[in-house]
Amino acid sequence: MNSADGFLPPEDQADFEQILDEALRTARLTSGADAAGIEELRELARDALPDIASAASAEYERLTALRLRLAERPDAGAGLTERAGPPSGVGVVTVFFALVPVLAGIAGVVFLLLGYLLGVADPEPAMAEPMRTVGWVFALVAAVGLLIAAAGLVIVAARNGATSIRASAPADHVARARDEWRRALHDNGIAPFLRQHVAALPQHQQQDRTPRLRFSSPHFSSPEFSSRGGDAPARPRYGTPDFSGPTYTSPADGGADLE
Repeated sequence: MNSADGFLPPEDQADFEQILDEALRTARLTSGADAAGIEELRELARDALPDIASAASAEYERLTALRLRLAERPDAGAGLTERAGPPSGVGVVTVFFALVPVLAGIAGVVFLLLGYLLGVADPEPAMAEPMRTVGWVFALVAAVGLLIAAAGLVIVAARNGATSIRASAPADHVARARDEWRRALHDNGIAPFLRQHVAALPQHQQQDRTPRLRFSSPHFSSPEFSSRGGDAPARPRYGTPDFSGPTYTSPADGGADLE
C-alpha cells in the first residue's frame, strides 16, 4: 500500500522518492540489510510520509510561498510575450541602423578612392573635387551611424539584462528553497526514520552475506630415522684410530725390524 499519493505534488513526490532511494542505498551499505529488508523499509517510509514530511514542514512552507509568489507575478507572462518576438517596427529600425554604417562606409571609400585617383591626372577633372567631398560626407555618415548603432546595442543589452535579472531572481529563490527543503527532509525526516527501523529488522535480514575466508596453517613434522631393528634411531659413532710406535733392535740382531 502506498499512502504517499496525495500528500505532495508530483514534482515534490519525485524529490521524496529520489531522496529515499539515496538514503536506502546508504542504509544497505552500512547495515548489511538484504533486498527484502530494503523494500520493507521503502514501504514503511512511504506509509509514514506525513510524519516524515512534518520534520521539514517549515522549509516546505517557505518553498510553497515562494512558488505562489512567483506564479502571481504580473510580469511573468508579459516577459515571456515580450521575449517571444519583438515588434516589426523595432526590427526595421534595428536593421536600418545596422546597414547604414556599412553602406555609407563602402560608398565613402569608393568615392574617396575615385576622387583622389582623378586628382592625380593633369589637368585634374572637374568631378574629382565633388567626388572627394561626397566621399567624406559618406564617411561622416558611416561614423555617426556606427556610434548610434553601438549606443543602441548597449541600451538594448542593458534593458534585457535588467529584465532577465528581475525575472531570474524569484526563480533562484525557489531553487534555493527547494534545496533547503530536500536537505531538511533527508536530515530530519528520512535518515532518522531509517536508522530507527533498520535496528528493528530481523537478524537474518541484517546479516552480512559476504563469505569469510579462513586459512589454516600447514602442519609440518620432522623426518624420523630409525635403526635396522626399528627400536631407536641410529647415531653415527666415531672412534679414534689406534697407532703403535716402531720397534728397533740392535745391529747384532740383524738390523732394525719395523713391525
